[in-house]
Amino acid sequence: MDTNEAKRIETTNHERYQLATSSGWQFWADMPDLLTRWQVLPFNQRGDKRMAFGVIKGNFHGLQFTMFDFHRRPTVTSVHTRWTNKKVNELDTITIDSVWVITLPAAMPFFQIVSSVESAFDTEQYPEPPTPDRKFNRWYKLIDTDPNAALQVLTPPVMSTMRQLKLHNWSLVGTDLVYAENPFFRTKADDIVDTLGKLASLVGVLPVNQPAPPQAQPMQPMQPPAPQPYQQPYPPQGYPQQAPPPQYPQYQQPYPQQPYPQQPYPPQHYPQQPYPPQQYPQQPYGYPPQQGY
Repeated sequence: MDTNEAKRIETTNHERYQLATSSGWQFWADMPDLLTRWQVLPFNQRGDKRMAFGVIKGNFHGLQFTMFDFHRRPTVTSVHTRWTNKKVNELDTITIDSVWVITLPAAMPFFQIVSSVESAFDTEQYPEPPTPDRKFNRWYKLIDTDPNAALQVLTPPVMSTMRQLKLHNWSLVGTDLVYAENPFFRTKADDIVDTLGKLASLVGVLPVNQPAPPQAQPMQPMQPPAPQPYQQPYPPQGYPQQAPPPQYPQYQQPYPQQPYPQQPYPPQHYPQQPYPPQQYPQQPYGYPPQQGY
């Protein structure tokens, strides 16, 4: 660790200690256990010389939080002479991310989103969010996240808060909200408090009670039985015993062929009773003598 790097860590720890003391929070200069607690960005990025320093824990407006800086060396550049190709020096590339962890009142589905233009993270191969807002989707990448879970988390209030407060890189791991940013300079005391306020606003719009909606889903299976009550009026299956009367119209259906030529003839059954047609043909044979009178 070079002198400038060591000086930066020392200065950060001193400022964090003063902030923790004045705010009633706890302070640790170094806490290695934090390096493996969350397998999300930036902890799953490559690099050695890992360190979690400037650690503070406390309560901010009712929210339990942990804040620290994550130090790593992602690349090492070797310097060689031109003529002998002899290694003469190494140049370290050091990355320091500031991390905030907020404890949520309830566990959430795993979720991880990052800005698509974040140069500190390698996220080019990951998909965009599947929200209806295409403009929003172009600015972000989903990391190892179920698209259905993403739709549950990325509600319109959450997306609006992310854009307004510029909260781009964060994850949900159980009951922890993990937010990370890669500052150009050191993250000072005012920056820590300001970001805590923004994260409190984000927590306020998160669908923390998301497990409740599945209870409404069992109501849907109740709809299919609904047709059964409509079958109850038909239990007049006893009437099918009276079905023979309806069968006669069925036999008359073939006769509709007769109605075209024989529509007058169906009344033959009726005319035979009132109009005995047999008497009329007999009258012409019996009455001609009467015409002679």
